[in-house]
Amino acid sequence: MRVALVGCGKAGKALLDELRMNPIVESIKVYDPKFDKVQSEYISTEKNISLYQSLEGFMKNLDLLVIASPDHLHAEYLTDAIASGINCFVEKPAVASISDFIALKAAIESNPEVQITSNLILRAAPLFIALQKAFNENAFGSKVFIEGKYLYGRWEKLSTGWRGAPGYSVILGGLIHLVDMLCFVTSNYEFQRKIEFHRLTNKMPHDIDDFGSIVLSNTSVGLAHLTTNFSSPIEHRRDFAIYGDNGWIEIRGKQVYSGGKIAGLNLDNLSAVEKSKGDLLRSFIENVSQNSHGASLYPTKIEMLKVLELCIEHK
Repeated sequence: MRVALVGCGKAGKALLDELRMNPIVESIKVYDPKFDKVQSEYISTEKNISLYQSLEGFMKNLDLLVIASPDHLHAEYLTDAIASGINCFVEKPAVASISDFIALKAAIESNPEVQITSNLILRAAPLFIALQKAFNENAFGSKVFIEGKYLYGRWEKLSTGWRGAPGYSVILGGLIHLVDMLCFVTSNYEFQRKIEFHRLTNKMPHDIDDFGSIVLSNTSVGLAHLTTNFSSPIEHRRDFAIYGDNGWIEIRGKQVYSGGKIAGLNLDNLSAVEKSKGDLLRSFIENVSQNSHGASLYPTKIEMLKVLELCIEHK
């Protein structure tokens, strides 16, 4: 498989490591606007890796494009690749605005053969896989209340990095993980929603709402309240809880507590985090190489679009 990677920051380097180790990958092109920095930090002696200073010729003869650039740049790479019939694996969120979402949806509809997914990595965590099974087997009972908190704890990434630009969404940049978990665990993507943004801190930059909230409801699932706080000086972590009339579970970072029928499933020792950043990428490459559209851990393009639509501001 011939692969190209756009963006070689922290996430990009982790995905590059996965590509380097994957026996299905024959060649890798790498492009980052900060070429000199990438070249100085990562000078490869491997014959199958090529570093590019520009996009000229970059997307020629590709089977897969992996996108790990800043969020607001995803859309252009995605739509160009889809129009060229190139399969795409993109860091979350796939796009960062409603106009880019509309363009992405149109590109997907015009090129239905192209496989696309987003790196909503919590799907690879053993605990959430087990929770999906438990939920589908009605272990929680009747309608449930689901509560989630995405605590960022890394304000410096907004004060000094590209996330500090006007228009950055803390819901698309963080809370989308828990929205996807709600959909993944319940196997349902149809929710009524109420979305809100607020400003809580006096820290700079001043033009970013640091708090986001989504209330989601479904007549067969129940109710969910999911929030994200980017300004609180707390460890970076994701909390997720499900309360039903037969059982409950609370995930607080790496700690897991449960009761009722859920306690009997021995889920408390399962990990709530993935093994590596490339878990879903590995699965996606395997399916693409086999031209398979079967069930897998990563979100399908329809699921990806549904989750995006729940998280994006419609204005």
